Amino acid sequence: MMDIETKICTRCGVEKPIEKFQLNKLKGQKPCRISVCNQCRYQIKKERKNKLSDDIDIKITRQFKKIVPQRILDTKQYGIDLVGEDEIFVPKADCINFWISNYGRAVQRKDDGYSVKEGQYDKKGSLFYRVKKERYKNGTWEIYNSSITAAKAVIEEFVVNPDVKNNDHYWHKGFNKRDNYYRNLYPLNQEQYRIVRSYFMDTGEDSEEFIIKVMNDIKFKPHDWSGKYLKPTMCGIGYAGTERDSKSVSYIKWHDMIHRSYNAKFHIRNPQYKDCEVCEEWKNYSNFKVWYETHCYGDTVLDLDKDILYKGNKVYSPETCCLVPHIINTVFINGKKDRGDYPIGIYFDKDKNWSYVKI
Repeated sequence: MMDIETKICTRCGVEKPIEKFQLNKLKGQKPCRISVCNQCRYQIKKERKNKLSDDIDIKITRQFKKIVPQRILDTKQYGIDLVGEDEIFVPKADCINFWISNYGRAVQRKDDGYSVKEGQYDKKGSLFYRVKKERYKNGTWEIYNSSITAAKAVIEEFVVNPDVKNNDHYWHKGFNKRDNYYRNLYPLNQEQYRIVRSYFMDTGEDSEEFIIKVMNDIKFKPHDWSGKYLKPTMCGIGYAGTERDSKSVSYIKWHDMIHRSYNAKFHIRNPQYKDCEVCEEWKNYSNFKVWYETHCYGDTVLDLDKDILYKGNKVYSPETCCLVPHIINTVFINGKKDRGDYPIGIYFDKDKNWSYVKI
């Protein structure tokens, strides 16, 4: 019986068949086996790829959305029992008659009131709901059936996503996909998700400190990411994110929104905007652009409006704003100086001595 040639790996110290060591064939030299086995070489490569950078500049922190009180459903009125003292339900933007809670539970409105909506679990163990949405197609609005995971719905309504364009993966604390509590969910890009998952599988840990480091490590950022585009150059508040299109319609809308909320000179001429603010997500132009391009429709001029959905609202956000044709928006303009004691949208023409609806 022939003896099998072996070699001891200098990394793991295990004696293995010689075939488990890569054969190096250097020009002008005699072929030889390297000292580290193939399995250890793979592990070293994996560790290097997954290893965090030594000096990570923490620019992105963990933030949660401010919920406008008018959006919160009165659960006591409709007899909906809560699973936690802090559970609240808010209407899910872009869905019809559908409310999501910060625990991932859903409520649906019907003719006879509100009731808890049962969800389903997909093959990966993620909870999802069937919903109805509305879209503009071929010059008209239509309702269609769709679905949304509880994690996606919760993050969109309760968690600040620093990069809506790329962060389309959602990490559940402890890799428990049945836990959709908003404080246990993290929006990540594909590479960040891979790193967090790999680290959790190896160590069983996924601390918030570690995840935040991953979120800020340049190694795991999109290829077009640059730290300089996180600098708040617009009124000391707004920043570009990953976009560079300063001449687009979406950028002009974003620029005007930031100035309406934070430009002191603008407030002198338009004091009604002095108390307005922009949500954390929309301070990043690239996030605003995603929302704008998803919601714009038709060929007419559209206005960004924060007052139609929630009367008296002062916050510009994807949950409180909508795009409306300019001619329609003028009906809702306050115009106290022109209309006097007349309702919003009604103006008095001094020359003709009659009131009229401005359209």
